[in-house]
Amino acid sequence: MLNFQDIAQITVEAIQEKNELPNEEEKNTQHPRDLRNKKIKEHISYMIDNSSFHGLSYIFDKRHSIRRTIWFFITIAAFVYAMQKVYESTMNYFSYPFYTARMRMYVNQINFPAVSFCNLNDIRFSVMNGTIVDDAIINNNQEANITGEEMRTFIQAARHTLKEMLVDCDFEGKKCSYENFTEFSWMQGESCFTFNSGKPPHTLLKVNGAGINRSLKLTINVQHYEYYRDKMDAGIHLILHGQDETPVKMRGLHLPPGFTSYIQIEKKTIINLEAPYKTKCGSVELKYFDSYSMHTCWLEQLTDHVYKVCKCKDVFMPGDIPICSFDEAFNCMWPQWETFDKLKLYHCPLPCKIDSYAVSLSRALFPTARYASSLANELRKHQHVAMNLKSNTDELAFMRENLLRLVIYYDDLSYELLEQKPNYDTLVWLGDVGGQIGLFIGAGVMSYFEFIDCLAMILYTRFFEKFTTK
Repeated sequence: MLNFQDIAQITVEAIQEKNELPNEEEKNTQHPRDLRNKKIKEHISYMIDNSSFHGLSYIFDKRHSIRRTIWFFITIAAFVYAMQKVYESTMNYFSYPFYTARMRMYVNQINFPAVSFCNLNDIRFSVMNGTIVDDAIINNNQEANITGEEMRTFIQAARHTLKEMLVDCDFEGKKCSYENFTEFSWMQGESCFTFNSGKPPHTLLKVNGAGINRSLKLTINVQHYEYYRDKMDAGIHLILHGQDETPVKMRGLHLPPGFTSYIQIEKKTIINLEAPYKTKCGSVELKYFDSYSMHTCWLEQLTDHVYKVCKCKDVFMPGDIPICSFDEAFNCMWPQWETFDKLKLYHCPLPCKIDSYAVSLSRALFPTARYASSLANELRKHQHVAMNLKSNTDELAFMRENLLRLVIYYDDLSYELLEQKPNYDTLVWLGDVGGQIGLFIGAGVMSYFEFIDCLAMILYTRFFEKFTTK
């Protein structure tokens, strides 16, 4: 069998003899092995003479040695430069660059966002004051004998309720109530409420117009008179988000009482690229949530981590898991939560589609002096307010310490689409590489088949073609 040295020797001989074809008498007197080798030389000579690779035939033209030398260096230089460009193109391709296309999309109808808010106070002072939990917090008694079930019962009883907080609700001129909201727990323990969650039995609300007349208007009593002694701020935490999101860890706006907050919203839809692009968007399967988001993923993995170590969970965590006792919360759950975040013991990829909302906020004083009087009369109909809004109470001061108003609306029926797209995909890379090789050494796809064809003919001649001596 021919080895590499044999083929190299035959190639050199073919170059030297490519214009000297053997006569018929030589064919008849030569050994079959010599005939086979000469036939292989003929294949190589033919390929060199007819190759579409620029410069190849000039390099092996034995008539002009100086000319051959010049063409050799020209071809080598062109080949090296072409390979450098191919390398640069290949490295660029495997860095997976992308760009973000920004488009403004105008529509006739658009989903109204899910509107979530949480009272900045987690438990009511009137329920908390004088209890064993209150005593444990005041005295920093981490070993207080409070079971997990007692903690759950106490927190549920001490929370703010939307039925008491919601003074007025109006969507596109139609009245709504606390029954149009769904409830969830914020990670710091606050009770939170979502309008237009889209979850059964609530239908997804859309708007086909913009402006204040197509807005959600809420008047909320933050119950400042119920704030616990450790709270420094009064108001609500407002979050606007998509219906697929449970905003357990999302940032939002902190809004104080005493103002009407006009919130103009703009929807943004972001489309990310999957691996191997740097965003590496995707999802993981969740046990406790129907749809994936980074925040629900974080919460689920935090819950699993805390349960694995402490065999219990916090009140806001999902799943049918025992609630941590006061001692377990202080000595296990909260330290493990801190470790979980500090060491980033979670893997939550960026979603491939994200709906977010940009806001423009302006404020006006609320309520006016004259409106406060009529509003106070309405509020006195509620027992929990009447206990604090007595006849000798400064009505205007009470309103501005406890009430806030929200007006949430689209400025126009459009949204911004931010879509990531490959900047250098496979077809562009192939075109770039092919262009560089074609420009500098004249090689195309068909040129490589010339070498394959020559190799096939050599293999056929070497192993299958019969040669005999007459």
